[in-house]
Amino acid sequence: MQRHHIFQVNRLMGVLLAILMLATPLSALAQAPIPADAVSVINGDPISREAFHARVRLVRWQYLHELTALYEATGGNFGLTPAYVKNLVTNLQDPSLLGDAVLAEMEEERLLWQTGERLGVTPTAEDAALREANFFSAWTNISVDLLDSSGEARQFIAEWYADAMAYSGLSENDIRLLFETDALHSRLYEYVAASVPTEELAANTRHILCSFHPADPGDTTPPTQAERDAAQTCIQGARIRLANGEDFATVAADLSDDAISAIDGGNVGWSLLSFLTESYADAARDAELNTLIGPVETEFGLHLIEVLDRQMQTLTDSQLEQSQQGYFQLWLEALREEATITRLPGWDGDLPTDPALEAVDPAILEAIAEIQ
Repeated sequence: MQRHHIFQVNRLMGVLLAILMLATPLSALAQAPIPADAVSVINGDPISREAFHARVRLVRWQYLHELTALYEATGGNFGLTPAYVKNLVTNLQDPSLLGDAVLAEMEEERLLWQTGERLGVTPTAEDAALREANFFSAWTNISVDLLDSSGEARQFIAEWYADAMAYSGLSENDIRLLFETDALHSRLYEYVAASVPTEELAANTRHILCSFHPADPGDTTPPTQAERDAAQTCIQGARIRLANGEDFATVAADLSDDAISAIDGGNVGWSLLSFLTESYADAARDAELNTLIGPVETEFGLHLIEVLDRQMQTLTDSQLEQSQQGYFQLWLEALREEATITRLPGWDGDLPTDPALEAVDPAILEAIAEIQ
């Protein structure tokens, strides 16, 4: 029943609006004439086709670079990471799919820079340098503090930049800007995370779930009318048995499609409300204690719920990190909703297809074929 902190949207939106109102709204940014070669315009700030295609070529080259490195690291056994390899290959073989993903990333980057400048939250040169060092440390397996003194690392970095520039057409400064943007992302994450509350309301609940898909209760596919009717019949049967004096635990054990809680009499136990699906969380927040309520509909089905207790709880480090991640994603969504992002007709015309998958060693192509 987890829903990744959607419960606190209203509370979060107050935080988001406060942040976004600290400076000129994005929608009020000056609208300059759109250049003829623009592929997308973000609050009046255009992305040129040249810059877009250069980034696509850089990503294609980096994907090939990753396939080669992964082949060497696994001894040619892509079966160890088939999903990741297939994802790289699919993007390389589908220019429109990759182009859409790359342009979406560039659009978000423009939004982050616009917002960072408005909020006065920008990365330092040291931030960007550390991001770059971490990147090359991961690729060379040489610690950050030894990169400068390692001839092997210096050679790898020099060759990496030379190849990246040759394949993409980007300058070294263009590529370094990507590390600066990564550092900006972290700075903005920290800025938003600082506003996340460190305690939340939790409830101790038990329930009986009549799933829309009893064979697979985790399935959130919208139910057919027949599936909904079956869940309602199940709930009615549970209510009748409870009204006739049967113990909640007994009815839950017999009827609930939540197998994990059913074996414990329907007990869900203590849960932060932000970890519960929205309508269940609302019921857990508002219901009278020790009172049967329902049916409450969630994407999983119909529930009969009893709230046994409620209290504020301090988040553990892990819970706080999850909450911060959830808030930041909602913050990004709020930025996108407030922004004006316009993709121009023909943005996906003449998308680069080089460097192509066939540029890698034939042995790598054979390893790819074995997992497809």
